[in-house]
Amino acid sequence: MTFLSNGRWVSDDAKIGDGTIVQAGAVIEEDCVIGRNCRIGYHAVLRRGTRIGDDSIFGTLSASEGWNEIGSHVTIHSQCHITEDAKIEDWVFIAPLFCGANTMRIVHGRDYQLVKEGYTIKSGARIAIGVNVLPAVTIGRDALIGAGAVVTRDIPDYAIAFGSPAKVVGEVPEDERLYDVRAHILPQQTEHGRSMRVETSS
Repeated sequence: MTFLSNGRWVSDDAKIGDGTIVQAGAVIEEDCVIGRNCRIGYHAVLRRGTRIGDDSIFGTLSASEGWNEIGSHVTIHSQCHITEDAKIEDWVFIAPLFCGANTMRIVHGRDYQLVKEGYTIKSGARIAIGVNVLPAVTIGRDALIGAGAVVTRDIPDYAIAFGSPAKVVGEVPEDERLYDVRAHILPQQTEHGRSMRVETSS
C-alpha cells in the first residue's frame, strides 16, 4: 500500500482510471480496478478485487468487501455495505445505509462450510434508504425498492416493492425506465452530468 496525501491508502497494484477522484481517508486494496471519472468518497474502503466501471460514485464511509462487480454510472451513497460476490449493473442508484448479505448461515465459530451466494442488482434499479438484501436475490431491471425494505426473494423487472419482507405493490411507470427494450431507449450521459434518453436504431 502507498500512503498518499490527505490520508489515502492506495495499493500499488490497484488500477485507477483517468479523472477519478479518491478523497481523504479512502483505502483501496490490491487488485482493485476503478474506471474513469469516478469518485471514491471520504473514508471509503475498497477491499481486494473490487471492480468499478466508469462515471460511478462510491460514497463516504461505504465499504466493498471485495471480489464483486459494480457497473458504470452507478451511485452508491454514503454508509453502504457491498459484500463479496455482489453484482451491481450499470445505472443503479443505492441510497444510504444499504446492507447486502452473501451467506444464509453465519459460520462464526461453527464447524460447517461457509457458502457464499452474492446478490444481483440489475441495470437502472433504484434502492431507497435503509434497504437490506439477502443472499442469492436478484433485483430486476429498473425496479424500485422502498425505504427500509428487507428483500428476501427475487424482484421482477420494473417492479415497485417495499416492506419486510419486500412485496411487489406496483410497476414503475414507463417514463421512469432507463432502459426500455421495446422502444430501444437507452440512458445517455450529457457533458453536464445529467442523464437523457436517446432512441437508438434496432
